[in-house]
Amino acid sequence: MTEHRLFDGSLHDRERLRLLLEQMPGILWTVDRELRFTSSMGGALSALGLETNQVVGMSLFEYFRTDDPDFPPIEAHRRALDGGVSSLETTWDERTFEVHVEPFRDAGGGIQGAIGVAFDVTEGKRAEVALRESERKYRTLFEESKDAIYVSATDGTLADFNKSMMTLFGYTREEMEKLNAEEMYVHAADRHEFRQVIEREGGVTDYELQLVGKDGTVMDCLLSSTVQHGEHGEILGYQGIIRDITHRKQAQEKLRKEKEFSDAAIGSLPGLFYLLDEQGRFVRWNRNVERVSGYSSNELSILDPFEFFIGEDKQAIIDAVKDVFEKGSGSVEVDLVAKDGSRKPYFFTGKAVILDGKRCLVGMAISLDEQRRLERQLRQSQKMEAVGRLAGGIAHDFNNILTIILSNTEFLLKDGSPHDRRNEELGEIRSAAERAASLTGQLLAFSRKQVLQARVLSLNDVVVNVEKMLRRLIGEDIELVTMLAPSLWSVEADPGQIEQIIMNLAVNARDAMPSGGKLSIQSGNVELDEAFAKTHYPIVPGRYVMLVVSDNGVGMDADTHSRIFEPFFTTKQRGQGTGLGLSTVYGIVKQSGGYIWAYSEPGQGTTFEIYLPRVEKAAERLKPATAAAPRVPASEVVLLVEDEKLVRALARRILEGDGYTVLEADGAREAIEISGQHEGGIDLLLTDVVMPEVNGPELADRLAGDRPDMQVLYMSGYTDHAALRQGVWEADASLIQKPFGPDTLLRKVQEVLSPRELAG
Repeated sequence: MTEHRLFDGSLHDRERLRLLLEQMPGILWTVDRELRFTSSMGGALSALGLETNQVVGMSLFEYFRTDDPDFPPIEAHRRALDGGVSSLETTWDERTFEVHVEPFRDAGGGIQGAIGVAFDVTEGKRAEVALRESERKYRTLFEESKDAIYVSATDGTLADFNKSMMTLFGYTREEMEKLNAEEMYVHAADRHEFRQVIEREGGVTDYELQLVGKDGTVMDCLLSSTVQHGEHGEILGYQGIIRDITHRKQAQEKLRKEKEFSDAAIGSLPGLFYLLDEQGRFVRWNRNVERVSGYSSNELSILDPFEFFIGEDKQAIIDAVKDVFEKGSGSVEVDLVAKDGSRKPYFFTGKAVILDGKRCLVGMAISLDEQRRLERQLRQSQKMEAVGRLAGGIAHDFNNILTIILSNTEFLLKDGSPHDRRNEELGEIRSAAERAASLTGQLLAFSRKQVLQARVLSLNDVVVNVEKMLRRLIGEDIELVTMLAPSLWSVEADPGQIEQIIMNLAVNARDAMPSGGKLSIQSGNVELDEAFAKTHYPIVPGRYVMLVVSDNGVGMDADTHSRIFEPFFTTKQRGQGTGLGLSTVYGIVKQSGGYIWAYSEPGQGTTFEIYLPRVEKAAERLKPATAAAPRVPASEVVLLVEDEKLVRALARRILEGDGYTVLEADGAREAIEISGQHEGGIDLLLTDVVMPEVNGPELADRLAGDRPDMQVLYMSGYTDHAALRQGVWEADASLIQKPFGPDTLLRKVQEVLSPRELAG
């Protein structure tokens, strides 16, 4: 039988052995008894930066750079020289080696030195450390994770779980170890369905279902889980993460509701809401943008917002947007051009904001239609007020002049011969003066400077009293319809002036229906709210009595409508009207504390709405006018006070001519002196209302203490007295309005004095 040997001692075999030792994965070395290297070889030398036999002749102390005989590697070699064997782990040059050292013997068994072998286990050690660290980190993550982590068997037994799992469900570790997973599901069928999905798919991510805690709390949860397989592919169980999203879902629901609220709030804003990106493109808008512009949502999403503007307005809006992004905010008033070409004034505002890390412009636009309408109303009101002041001033002075003209004309007619040819001319003068007096009365009504004899009344009574006269006035070809509300609230007004309002409006309606038509008068109780007040400047919300006069005549265009209350404005031919009818109506309504609006379109007729404030008093019954009392001879003493010299002289002449004794004063101071010096009685104080320093009512109050039986009669064309600033005279006060003639003055004086005569 042939013997096979790996090495036979030949030179070739020795070379093979050398190569084998040099390439071994470890290091092989020998040292003599002086602990000097006699050989070194092995593939691991390169890790230490050495070559084969490079350290031969170097002592271990030199190599390890130490003189410590107890240094572990040196100690192992010394022990080998004594016949011992050592195995140790040591680190050198940042690498870890497992070292084995034993005696190196000769053929006779004697110890010649030591032989050692070492294997580099650095990477293995590192892997081991990394594995342990990985396991430690995994366990730390497992235990410290805020999410609940579990490992379960297919039957629902929990093999492992972390602290968050116990916290989430409220169980102790001992309780959870005995728990079956099915007990954690609100519905047992959910676990069955979950198992089917996970086993079919091999894993699930963010699978949403409801779980229940120990205390019965139901939680919305997300499960991310995978299947665990055995060596042969069988399913051993499941491992996964449970995340409680109850609060998140509640937050999402809250956000959803807030978004719904935000959308509803933005959608209900009265103006335009818009959100633009830095390139000026629409990001978001409310429904009003679509409604006002006429563009659909799809059109707006691709539309350049600057296309809403033209000309100078377009450049103005571009500059405003630039200001927003450069300065933080901006605003501008421009006209928005809708899809149909119509222009609408708006006030645009914008502010720069950061949304999702991007600069945007959020803004609002408020319609200026109402503001501009109110501005037009204010300008019209101011114009009417200015014209009224001018008209009132002229009428006041003119009334004094007319009083003198009328009275002197009466004197001339009375003193002259009935056959005097100048009587005709005097009659013309009187007629002209009376027409002038009528005009000044209308001017005073418009300017709200006339004195109203206010009473608490029902507008229904006024309409009923004037109805017969109206039917004769408007003619048979016009139908008169009255719709008077029952239980109508009371108002405080001058019944005669309210009648004049109705008559003037009826005449106006008659002229607007030359071929006949229908005239309607309606009354009612109304409560006007803030919304109505905002569109009907300057009315204030409250309770009012409404009087509506409407016709189905020719109507008015916008230009005519805007000027109908201006004095002397008329659409009638020259000589057919003064243009003071509607201005008189306007003035009486305003002076009575009310408001009036007109609504009209060509061919659609005209409606006037009058609102007078409600008063909480019962209405007085209106009495028909009585015939004037017959004149009786005069013998009373009259204290006449008038600062206008010609009017005072005229009044004195009239009174003395009828038998009265007249004490004349040019003002309140002189009147007080005369009263104090006059030893006899004074039956009547006849005084102007408006005088320098002390006015008529104040003078009457001062004299009343010494002369309680003295009657008072006031004269006035109009008054700005503080007590009468609204132009409403006290019901029990006596007044004669300028201009007046001799007969008018004498009748009024007799009327005021007659109660004394009857009492006497």
